[in-house]
Amino acid sequence: MTEIHVRAVMTALLNTGFVKIEAAHHTMFWLVAGGRRRAIRTRLSHGQRKVDDWLLSEMAKQVRLSKQELLSLIDCEMTGEEYLRLMIDRGYFGS
Repeated sequence: MTEIHVRAVMTALLNTGFVKIEAAHHTMFWLVAGGRRRAIRTRLSHGQRKVDDWLLSEMAKQVRLSKQELLSLIDCEMTGEEYLRLMIDRGYFGS
């Protein structure tokens, strides 16, 4: 069972081009590309310390990646540019 510290996930998302928005019960992460906020987003609960397998799978779906791809992003094996190229190639938004 995989458990990852929230700080590692947050850092990876912010380095990829997501912006952090504090809401009442969650911290939201929205993808900003080309100066526009895109429809790709995920969230983490306030006070959460670790992300387990189930939540990793759910977050991966929300950011349009497989769980393995999300783990690569978190481990810095995938760059922000590579992530954006994947989103364009998969048709989630234009360049």
